[in-house]
Amino acid sequence: MKQKENTINTSSGNALIYVLIAIALFAALGFTLSRQTHNAGTGEIDAAKADIYAAQFLTYATQAKSVIDQMMFTGSNIDDLDFTLPSEAGFNVAPHIHKVYHPEGGGLTPNTLPAQTINQVSTPPDAGWYMGRFNNVEWTSSTGSDVILTAHQISKSVCEAIDEAITGSLTLPILKGNLEDFLVDSATDTDLTVTDCANCEGYMTLCIRNAADTAYSFYTILADR
Repeated sequence: MKQKENTINTSSGNALIYVLIAIALFAALGFTLSRQTHNAGTGEIDAAKADIYAAQFLTYATQAKSVIDQMMFTGSNIDDLDFTLPSEAGFNVAPHIHKVYHPEGGGLTPNTLPAQTINQVSTPPDAGWYMGRFNNVEWTSSTGSDVILTAHQISKSVCEAIDEAITGSLTLPILKGNLEDFLVDSATDTDLTVTDCANCEGYMTLCIRNAADTAYSFYTILADR
């Protein structure tokens, strides 16, 4: 059930897929919860929670991609995009048109990770959502930097639920090295290649783990080149 990209520029199709996945997960959650009321103490509620959090992650990724797509449709280029958060200096300094989170720009509402989904094993950076244009993903159309949204240091169960929805498998692809070097704009920004994550190839959205199986991050490529 591997959903590899036949073409790189499939933004509208990806968005629809993630919406449908989220709907399916919520439907599955309702069924699981109804069963759980008759199976108290079996541990099924943990799987149900993982499913609903996975749906929330995929839904937010879809919202973010829709915002970026709309901004680029109305004239912003990838290099124009400004990822300044409302809490950061310069957020209210004009112009705002290219600011992803500003109401006069993209208007995306910053998201936070629910406490139950956090599995923080290192700092910096802290567990959380990150967006930026800082590296290239090998299976996009050029060597230019892509825009990536990452939920960093999340729980393994949520990561598995995300991948089960996308790939049909609970087996998490392994990324060699530190996840933040590839997926978070930090002091060490490293291009994501097939050599680093063989089973990531072709996936524009995926949840992955480090080699030690101690850290897990969800990524989605919002704008590629």
